[in-house]
Amino acid sequence: MLKWAGGKRHIAAELHLSFPADWNKGTYIEPFIGGGAMFLFLAPERALIADLNIRLFGFYSHVKTSPDEVFNGILQISKGFNETPLEKKKDFFLELRSKYNSSDVSSVESAILLYSLNKLCFNGLYRENSKGFFNVPFGQKKSFPTLEREDFESASILLQKATISNSDFEETLSNAVAGDFVYLDPPYIPIDTTSSFTSYHADGFGLPDQARLAQRMIEMKESNIKAVCSNSDTPLSREVYGNLNIKTIQAPRMVSARASGRGSVSELVITNF
Repeated sequence: MLKWAGGKRHIAAELHLSFPADWNKGTYIEPFIGGGAMFLFLAPERALIADLNIRLFGFYSHVKTSPDEVFNGILQISKGFNETPLEKKKDFFLELRSKYNSSDVSSVESAILLYSLNKLCFNGLYRENSKGFFNVPFGQKKSFPTLEREDFESASILLQKATISNSDFEETLSNAVAGDFVYLDPPYIPIDTTSSFTSYHADGFGLPDQARLAQRMIEMKESNIKAVCSNSDTPLSREVYGNLNIKTIQAPRMVSARASGRGSVSELVITNF
């Protein structure tokens, strides 16, 4: 539903090939839900989805319980943006951004504005400054992307089968039991990082977190919980996840400041089975 850094919409079917045949037997658990591409593609029978971003948690919660209210709110913004003269569209966006940053993080208004900003900001990025304010600039859009009420209604139906949590991955994974399946899509280890373990830190998810995640995958194997993890293909990634099974796939690199930085890139698919 949302464009998110590292989103899996274009490779969901290929990733699914690496899942165990019985992945849908227990509860499907995804601790880094992001744009929700894998969850929406898989349509699991039972799910636990989570994210530390409380705004994102609120968005999915409101789509689950009030899809029409969310859609209608976005539709109003869409009409307003499309009717705004080209030279004033940036001002329209900046006003939305200001409203978003002052809105209650758990409100339906926040959910409506999050979606709208995601579609209008530069490259669909999500970034906050040190004060926690969303600060991505306008993406120079001339019109609001097409809206389909069915997308919100179908997502709501699917979310009825899911528990949504605002928690970190370890707290989320504490709910996993034998027979469950976990898909992990953490912030990636940067491709251009140095080999120093102490130098890496991105999006609040550093090397110690990556190491904890790798260790958690090993522990889940011992508890008969199968897990698949996506990450960047770097020497550092291969070192951190070296005690697990690793293979590579080709994935489009969609979120980049420069067009030259987009294209195909090798990614790791890491499994504990």
